[in-house]
Amino acid sequence: MSGPAALAPVTRTPGAVRVNRSVLTVLALLLLAAGAFTLLVGLGVLGADQADRAVVDPPVDDVARTGWFWPVVGVAALLVAALSAWWLVAQARTDRLARLRLDDDPAGGRTLLEGTALTRAVEDEVGDLAGVTRASAHLSGTSSAPRLHLRVRLDGRVDPAQVHRAISGEVLAHARQALEVERLPARVELDLPRSTARALG
Repeated sequence: MSGPAALAPVTRTPGAVRVNRSVLTVLALLLLAAGAFTLLVGLGVLGADQADRAVVDPPVDDVARTGWFWPVVGVAALLVAALSAWWLVAQARTDRLARLRLDDDPAGGRTLLEGTALTRAVEDEVGDLAGVTRASAHLSGTSSAPRLHLRVRLDGRVDPAQVHRAISGEVLAHARQALEVERLPARVELDLPRSTARALG
């Protein structure tokens, strides 16, 4: 397991992804139902009298003037606002790993490693490689199964394959040693200068 494994890009937690799918599915179904109903009414499928009705009937207007109508609308609006705020908070959550628990002492001790300490070391080591202008890294997953995400910007003067081999053979080996793990799945993105990317294309 010396080379980087293929990892899908991760930007949000699995919980946030599930929330997005659920909310978007419900919204899509509601909009689809509303659109289908409107189309059926407009085409006269539900009767010609339905197609010619006013958008707001007088009875509906009378209900809007009652004392309970607007408080109900206000509560519904607050509920929608609360759900929207909850959804926005869910979007801000990522699966970045802030710290790792390396081992536990039976006597009650615990060894913690800050995620930024490791990622900065990785960034510095990658940044010192020939042909690299900048590197950024972060950890995701759990303490027992960490994953490394590394983005490397190249200057175009060194073969990208050479940089990749150096990362796979040296940098990741040092990271695994620091974490005391045999396997560290990694996603490595190499950013080429535009001129080099056009030449390769």
